[in-house]
Amino acid sequence: MLLNASNEVKGSIYILFSALMYAILPILVKLSYSSGLGPGSTLLLRYVFSFILLALLIKFIKHGRVLTLSPFVIAQGICLTASGLFYFFALETLSAGLTTVIFFAHPVLVAILSIVVFKERFVPRIFVGLALALTGIALISGLGGAPNTLSPTGIIYALVACLCYALYSLIGQKTVSHGEPLSITATLSLLAVMIIIPIYPDDLSVIGNLTLQQLLITLLMAVLNTLLAVLFFLKGLQKIGATRATLLSTMEPVFCLIMAFLILGETLTTTEFIGSTMVFASMFLAIQRGDTSAALSSSGNSM
Repeated sequence: MLLNASNEVKGSIYILFSALMYAILPILVKLSYSSGLGPGSTLLLRYVFSFILLALLIKFIKHGRVLTLSPFVIAQGICLTASGLFYFFALETLSAGLTTVIFFAHPVLVAILSIVVFKERFVPRIFVGLALALTGIALISGLGGAPNTLSPTGIIYALVACLCYALYSLIGQKTVSHGEPLSITATLSLLAVMIIIPIYPDDLSVIGNLTLQQLLITLLMAVLNTLLAVLFFLKGLQKIGATRATLLSTMEPVFCLIMAFLILGETLTTTEFIGSTMVFASMFLAIQRGDTSAALSSSGNSM
């Protein structure tokens, strides 16, 4: 059935699946920490295993080129890794809700930057969708209940993470038009390893002393939260472009709420339910056919 679907539908499904994979990350991170791993070793192992799995897949099954070392892919890898690192740094001093609100402002940045970089043409429906998504995220995250005294450093970290992810999405629209998503994902993983090692040099020793539990958790993290999440995000970018892809990716916190209900037995408050409904509404606005097709066809050759 998916084979006969339009590019808009396929791309939307790819992005939603990517968001679902990303939404599983907090659960796996908690398991990783409880197993004795720290943040540096968890990040490092996640990307090491991701690169190994991708390299084996590309080399022995796809028989393709493992790395795509173009300047744009390298820039994209730097932005993706920086986004993840700064998001984690922000969580050290800010609440998860406020950090999420700030980080998920990246669709707005993508929309603004796309006008300048790709000369995309937007219809009011896209801006309504952005407003609904951001308002819904704010309600879900409990922004109204945030403490009065906030860490300026944490806010800066969250804003930098947001900006880096917006740049990653925009650059991705360029790289996927000229490269293979599997090879790009492998390159992003290797670049992440090369960036993380100098930041957490002491965590290299953990690789030789992994327990079975730590191995399984980080392998699962590599498959779900990096390999599949990044790969399907890039495939979605090929179909629907950066603006619509980042808008749909705001479904991630909604998926987190659903999994918390199903796995942990948590329930939604009235505010969280309203916020989830608004994000769902933004999703339907994002996948409507029409003007975005023309915008994407013009943006592909703008840079």
